[in-house]
Amino acid sequence: MANAISYQTILDGPRHQVVKIVGTLDTSDIAYSVPPALNPVNWNFNSVNGYPKLSFITFAIEDGLAVNLFWDATTPVPIESLMGRNRVDARKYSGLPNNGGAGVTGGVGLSTQGWAAGQILSFTLELEFLK
Repeated sequence: MANAISYQTILDGPRHQVVKIVGTLDTSDIAYSVPPALNPVNWNFNSVNGYPKLSFITFAIEDGLAVNLFWDATTPVPIESLMGRNRVDARKYSGLPNNGGAGVTGGVGLSTQGWAAGQILSFTLELEFLK
């Protein structure tokens, strides 16, 4: 088998974007990449206020695995390193701003760490963006 990752757009509204990500790793960690589902150029996004903010994250990640989120830029900027099961609620201050710096694209990159030979590890993320 090979690693399997699926992306589902739950909501693409005028103010919010919600993307669900489900991954199963059985061959390696995921190298850093920006999937099309996490790139606002592919969304119903038309803002003069800059890039979307990440406002809410719900996650369930198998023990031993970490899922890392980054603002995509020339040098990717870490947003969160997620482990276990929990939520990150940034709505009280209007979301985590994209401060990617030079070469910022507005996208969110993803990588994992912790996979070891012989393991099958999975994760589920729901990311809510404020446009």
